[in-house]
Amino acid sequence: MLYLHRGEWLALGIIMSVVLWTVIAQIIGNIDINWQSFVPNIRFFAAFVAFGLLIRYRGLADHYAVLFIVFGLVPIFASVLSIANMSAFPLQRPLIDEALFAIDHALGYEWDKIVVWAAGYPEMSRILSKIYLSSFPQIFALIIYLGVTRRAATLHHFLLTMMLSSLMTIAFWFLWPSFGPSAYLTLPPEVVAAAGLVVTPDYGAVLMRFAEQGLGTVERHLVLGTVAFPSYHIVMSLLVVWFARGTWLFWPALLFNLPMIPATLIHGGHHLIDLPGGLGCFALAVILAGKILQPRKAAPEPAAA
Repeated sequence: MLYLHRGEWLALGIIMSVVLWTVIAQIIGNIDINWQSFVPNIRFFAAFVAFGLLIRYRGLADHYAVLFIVFGLVPIFASVLSIANMSAFPLQRPLIDEALFAIDHALGYEWDKIVVWAAGYPEMSRILSKIYLSSFPQIFALIIYLGVTRRAATLHHFLLTMMLSSLMTIAFWFLWPSFGPSAYLTLPPEVVAAAGLVVTPDYGAVLMRFAEQGLGTVERHLVLGTVAFPSYHIVMSLLVVWFARGTWLFWPALLFNLPMIPATLIHGGHHLIDLPGGLGCFALAVILAGKILQPRKAAPEPAAA
C-alpha cells in the first residue's frame, strides 16, 4: 500500500478535490481548458513526489522523503489551483474594487501617488520589485532547509497552511472578486518605466478584458495573478517568516520580508486593505492547519464495572 504521512494524504486529497471541482465547473460551464498544456510542469514535479516515495519505500532517511514529496506537491497544487482560478473567467459577479477604493480613501491611501513617489527613487523601487518577485524562491528555499534539517512536522504544517490559505484566498475572490488599483488607474509611461512596475495598468487592462470576455481557452501561458483582496504575496511572506521560527533563518527572513509590505503595495498594484486581509487569511489557515494535523486522542477506556 502506498504510504503517506497524514499531512501528505490531506494535501493529496486537497489537490484531487480542486481537480474534481474544476472538471465539474468545466462541464457545467462549458469552459475550454487545455489540460495538456499543464501536463509537462505537473509531470516534472510529480517526479519529485515519486522519488520521495521511493526513498521512503527503501527505508532511507524519511526527512529526505518528506522534502521531495512536499517540494513536488507545492507546485502541483499551484498549477491545479491556477486552472481553477482562470476557469472563473468571464466573471459572473461584480468586482468589489469600488468598496476597496472607499476604504483606501478613508485611510488616505492612493496607489498612483505612491507609485509616482517610488518613481522618484528608481533604484529603491527596482530593489522592491526583486523582493516582490522573490516569494516563490523563498518558499522553495525554506522547504529545502526544513527538509534537510529534519523538520518533517513543520514541513507538513507549512504545506497544509499554504494550501488552506490559497483555497481561502481563491474562494473569497470567487465570491467577491477584485483586481486592485492598477486595473482602474492610469500612469504616465515614464513613471511606469522609472518605477519598474511589475503589475502595471496594462496588466490591469488585460484582467479587465478577461473579466468581461473570458480567456477563450485556459492555457498555461495565460495563467496570471488575479487576486487583489486578500493579498497572497503577504500570505507567502508570512509563510516564510512564521515557519522559519526556531531556526537561524528567522531573522534574515523577517528582515528580508519586511520590505515586502511596500513592495506589494507598489508592485502588486494593491489596495491598502488587501494587506491586512492577507494577514487574516494566513492566521486563520495556520491555526486551522495545526488543529487538523493534531494527532487524534484515543477514546477513554470505559470504567470497570
